[in-house]
Parts: sequence; structure tokens; C-alpha cells
Amino acid sequence: MGNFSGIKKSKTEPVKQPEPEVTEIEVKQTKSEPVKSAKSEAKVVKKTKTKQKKEQLVTVNIKIRKTQKEWLTNTASTVRGNNTEPVPPAERVYPQHLIGVAIDLLQNIDVNWDEIKNVEELREQLGI
Repeated sequence: MGNFSGIKKSKTEPVKQPEPEVTEIEVKQTKSEPVKSAKSEAKVVKKTKTKQKKEQLVTVNIKIRKTQKEWLTNTASTVRGNNTEPVPPAERVYPQHLIGVAIDLLQNIDVNWDEIKNVEELREQLGI
């Protein structure tokens, strides 16, 4: 019957479960590194490029100084001119690509962004 029938169940002694045996196992940790070949390095670069291409691009309207715009245009043109072979349109360098690289640089520098209060402080930390 259930708990509500008014009949008390007799208490039974709990059965002792046998304790499991404890054994010690020695584990040796070794460090293994994959052997990198030129082919595997190329695959890593290719995967990285593919990953970057799949990332969605967005339009950003920014104001920069005229001299900065001219520098971006001239530098991108110089980079395109460095190629002796024709380059597919998707791989050509334009000013927006240089801006993307500049953002990558800012993301990867050793600056404590929580301490930067203005552009001048950032310039000081960067030494420019």
C-alpha cells in the first residue's frame, strides 16, 4: 500500500554494498606534435583564406582626411602593380582591404583597451 494507507512499514536493515577496490594507475603524459610539411602548411593557409571569404561583409561609411584617402588609394594601386601576373578580381587589393588589415593589426596589438581614453592616448601607446 502507499504512504497514505495508515499502515506503517517495518524498518529493514540496510544492506551493505561491498566497497569497490581502489587500484592505482600510472598515467604518463607525452607531448606529441604533428609533423608539418609544406603541403599541410598550404592547407592551413587555404582554410584561413576560405574562412575569411565566407565572413559576411558590411558597408561602413567613415570620414577620413583627404590625405589618408589618397594614401590608401595610392598604396592599394602600388600593391596591385606589384603583381607581374594577372590577378583575379576577387584577389585584387583595394583601399577597403588595407583598412581591414589595419583593423586586424589593432585587434592583435598589445594594448589595454580598457585604459585608452582617446585617440591621442592610442597614438602614444602605438608610438605614432
